[in-house]
Amino acid sequence: MKILSIDTSSSICSVAILEDSKIIKEMHNYSEREHSETLMPIIDELFKSTNLSLDDIGLIACSVGPGSFTGIRIGIATVKAFADAKNIPVVGVNSLEALAFCGVLENSTNQKGDGEYVSLIDARNDNVYFAIYKMKKGLFSIYKNPEVMQISEAITYVDNLKLPVYFLGDIKNDVSEGQGIEMARLEQLYLARTSIEKANSSDIYEHEYLFNIPTLAVGVALAGLNRYRNGIYGASNSLTPMYLRKPQAQRQKEGKSDDISILEMSYTDLENIKLNYSKFPNIWEFDVLQDDYNDSKYIVIKQNEEIYGFAGFRTIFEEMEIMNIVTKLDKRNQGFASNMLSYILRYAHEHEMEKINLEVNENNLPAIKLYKTYGFQTVGKRNKYYKDGGNAILMTYFV
Repeated sequence: MKILSIDTSSSICSVAILEDSKIIKEMHNYSEREHSETLMPIIDELFKSTNLSLDDIGLIACSVGPGSFTGIRIGIATVKAFADAKNIPVVGVNSLEALAFCGVLENSTNQKGDGEYVSLIDARNDNVYFAIYKMKKGLFSIYKNPEVMQISEAITYVDNLKLPVYFLGDIKNDVSEGQGIEMARLEQLYLARTSIEKANSSDIYEHEYLFNIPTLAVGVALAGLNRYRNGIYGASNSLTPMYLRKPQAQRQKEGKSDDISILEMSYTDLENIKLNYSKFPNIWEFDVLQDDYNDSKYIVIKQNEEIYGFAGFRTIFEEMEIMNIVTKLDKRNQGFASNMLSYILRYAHEHEMEKINLEVNENNLPAIKLYKTYGFQTVGKRNKYYKDGGNAILMTYFV
């Protein structure tokens, strides 16, 4: 399958055509002109130079951010026009995931194996757009969902990773290079963190900075192909820009108070959920939830002290089972479930779990899409498992 890939999330406008994971050709433009002026001429030149057309394309992959809001809108609008004209499926890829796939490609070229990919994009004022991805035994998964935070806070997520760590993105080796994240600062923060966490060990995990990676369009295509193979794609109306909230410190400076926190669920939280249970639609009766609360570990996600969601999980030896992840009805599709799932993954890493299991109703397509996006694999099925006769899909994440 031939893939057309477009990235307009930064000052570099890049496009590529791949045959599955093999690069046919990629082109980019560093022009200071707007992407609205450069994108279509580059695509036209790319098609002419490869003797291909839209009729040959089976999938279009597009970056959806974070990055230049104007640039992203131009890229998405172009992809929607192409997809609608030829009825081509599309997949949106965030820039941080695309960076990770660029790193995976670079490492495979250099015959390197598994690793944790720390993707960083400069968000100014000592903040970064940040996420961590993992490639292990050929399986790609998310460890930390995309978020914007201070550099020093982002580094705290790296200390318990078990595989070689690769930093990549807006990182500059030379302080005179202009805008970007200084490698020396990252190195200082990382080594300080590892020395604190591993004070009783001489082992500091291998880490490396990747600079010579392909343009982002190639990473967008590879990430898009991975998502497509996992059934995560759609029509043109499925493309929306990724919006990441500003860090709390910056919001406080601007006089805003909308801090989001994830905490262990208290009995008071449980009572609050009981009073508003109809706003947290799920298949469990409250009495079942209350019984499970006594046997499992539960967390809540709050904003301004209001509960927007909750999740439960339990551990048995080296395995974890996610009992449920529930988001308030009017707060869905805003990243709260992703934040709770990332919290659970970090807990699993810190407590040296080997795998995470869950079951989900086969009709709960948004949840299945979320789990597949994170790297959960379908491993089985339980027929007529739920009271309504619905089947349960069994899924596993290998830590």
